[in-house]
Amino acid sequence: MKKESIFDNRTFLMVLSAVMAFLAWLFVALDSNDTKGKTISGVPIDMEEVDESIGKLGLSTISTEQPKVTVRVEGVIYDIGNLNSTDILVYPDISKVTTAGMHTVELKGEIRDRGKSVTIEEISPPSVQLKFDSLQTKTMEIKPKLSGYSAPADNYLIRDVVVSPSSVELTGPAEDISRVNQCVIINDIDKELTSSYSEVLPLTFLDIDGNELDLKYVVSDVTEARATIPILKKKVIPVKLGFMNVPDGFPVEQLKFNISNEEIEVAGPQESIDQYKEILLGQVDIKSLDIGKTESFTVKLPTGFVNTQNIQNVLVQFKGQEMVKKGFNVSNIQVKNIPINYTATATTPEITNVQVIAPKDVMENLSAGDIVATVDLSESSTIVSGQVELPVKISIPKKGMVWAVGDYKAIVAIEETVIGQSIDTEQTEKTE
Repeated sequence: MKKESIFDNRTFLMVLSAVMAFLAWLFVALDSNDTKGKTISGVPIDMEEVDESIGKLGLSTISTEQPKVTVRVEGVIYDIGNLNSTDILVYPDISKVTTAGMHTVELKGEIRDRGKSVTIEEISPPSVQLKFDSLQTKTMEIKPKLSGYSAPADNYLIRDVVVSPSSVELTGPAEDISRVNQCVIINDIDKELTSSYSEVLPLTFLDIDGNELDLKYVVSDVTEARATIPILKKKVIPVKLGFMNVPDGFPVEQLKFNISNEEIEVAGPQESIDQYKEILLGQVDIKSLDIGKTESFTVKLPTGFVNTQNIQNVLVQFKGQEMVKKGFNVSNIQVKNIPINYTATATTPEITNVQVIAPKDVMENLSAGDIVATVDLSESSTIVSGQVELPVKISIPKKGMVWAVGDYKAIVAIEETVIGQSIDTEQTEKTE
């Protein structure tokens, strides 16, 4: 029996034929100079060299669009087979651009790998429009153009519109920047307001004739701003005086004054004005309150409030028609609040010519013995041993509306004592 050969196997012969055919095709293809065409879409335009070259002319590329193009290539089959958009460089030819403006620029292309046998046959579109210009930066105030709003005239005050941010910085072609005359925010509110209005609005740029501009190539650091219309509620508020250096037991409420403005109309945020009950003018210093003296106080209001009548100062004069003033020599000088481990004694025998103000009938029966001068050591910042001159407070107890004007001082002898010092000394003497 004849032995069967592998070449007699039909299946083997079919597979072998296919392999041999593929190898033959591959050999022919690799050894062939046959060319083939291919269309590649979505190829980006490279602007790097354009920006560098145009910058040497003092210009910048203004165009904001970056279109992609379609490229038709031809080349040998094995080079063109896997070619894609990243293998192709397309760029504008700006060799003829020398001035600012809009230019139609031809597109050129090349294969990035110059070792490939591929040529570029067509670029579609074959050119692009590019705008070149010098860049400028301009800062402008943002102005409000709000309309259609009102507030009840009797009870409310409309203040100037506040815009935040208050300015915008524009950067773009010199030609476009020069056309911008105003930056505004616009809104027709169309309502009566009893509280502050606030809204964020887009920026609008206008030319010198008030026409809106389409600034395609201009960029701004902000594109919108908040407009706030402060609406303040009006209210008449009484003024009030405070007092300082008031002697113990002194009936300060009995003091009478002529006040140039006993009440002032102010305006403030509605949520705050209703809680605002009085305007504190300032402190009247009792020891400076002399007969016929007039003091001026600056009107100070909380932040956000408005003095609608523009009353900046209020004059205050003490009503002293029934009062008299007289000088006394005061010898009753007391020292109080002496710290532990210290002794203190007033060495000034008397304080002369202490000026006292009192009603006429009280003054007739007043004597120097009714007046007390007090040195309060608790009000001294430091306590040191020695003869120290310190301020005194003058009081006239139980005499009603009587007080001293002016500043007075007395000398106090202060000595530090050490607890147990005298005992130790006695023990030392007995031992000797």
